Amino acid sequence: MQDIIKEIVYRYGFEVKNITPYRDYYILYNAKEKKILKKCTLSEKRINFIHGAKEHLFNNGFINIDKYFCTLSGEPYLNIKDSNYLITSTLNGRECDFENNNDIINATKSLALLHKASIGYNNTANNTLSKSDLGLLPFIFQKRLGEIKKLKKIAAKRKTMFDYHVLSFIDYFYSLGDNAINIINSNSTYIDLVEKTKNEKSFCHHDFTFNNIILNDSTTSIRNFECCRYELKIYDIVNLIRRKMRKCYWDFNEAEIIFNEYQKIAKISKNEFFIMKTMLIFPQKFWRIINKYYNSKHFCSEKIYISKLEEVITEINPIKIFIKQFNSLL
Repeated sequence: MQDIIKEIVYRYGFEVKNITPYRDYYILYNAKEKKILKKCTLSEKRINFIHGAKEHLFNNGFINIDKYFCTLSGEPYLNIKDSNYLITSTLNGRECDFENNNDIINATKSLALLHKASIGYNNTANNTLSKSDLGLLPFIFQKRLGEIKKLKKIAAKRKTMFDYHVLSFIDYFYSLGDNAINIINSNSTYIDLVEKTKNEKSFCHHDFTFNNIILNDSTTSIRNFECCRYELKIYDIVNLIRRKMRKCYWDFNEAEIIFNEYQKIAKISKNEFFIMKTMLIFPQKFWRIINKYYNSKHFCSEKIYISKLEEVITEINPIKIFIKQFNSLL
């Protein structure tokens, strides 16, 4: 670590009084302030794209973000022994509480402002690597539906309680996914939105969850843009709604708050609304749980996976009701 500190002092010109490990990063201290140091697996070109996205937001007035500090030679990363390190500003406050409506309102407003500020980011420099999921939603849904079908065969060969639960409900969830794909492929709505987003060159945070939203008495800040990419803005909105709904048992009134607060700042079109509903229909959580259970090492016990699966099963009827009510939002 002393070698890294020496490189930081030399390459950035920072004074470093102390360094403390915290979670998956380090806190750098000097006499006046503290900064965040974290190791990352991203390439230099990818880091440059993210740095450019943050600078674009900042220049468009969205300033409450964890900007990258640049070296004296202008690079937003530090390379030491083939490893890249990032230094960002600290954001004062606490993580967002998705069970607190005031927090959700502030997070939603901040998301809408982020999306508006992202418009026009056209980073085509040779030293950057952009990332885009535009146009990939039908492919992603089809791939995950294929995985569900494959995992059904695996479950049928086994005899655990988890397998029993999967086999009892997998056909229902498969039909939901198949329906979502058919809806998207039935008209040009999704393709039209993709083309519109390509033209306006807007991007998503793509990891808009509670620990990346920092609040204090006066500001809402967003951090950890490492997943940001060109994508429909509704990706972030749908994920925010999903995460909130699982905290309130799919209470439609809570979703209405998110929808209305976002609309005060950035309008959601009928086409976007249509695709949002389709994304909410797809059995994302069911796919994620069984995919993780059958395709990764079991760091959790089977009881924990069964509990997670039972949560999804108990949500079946509330989600049915929620989807019917969802139409009334627009």
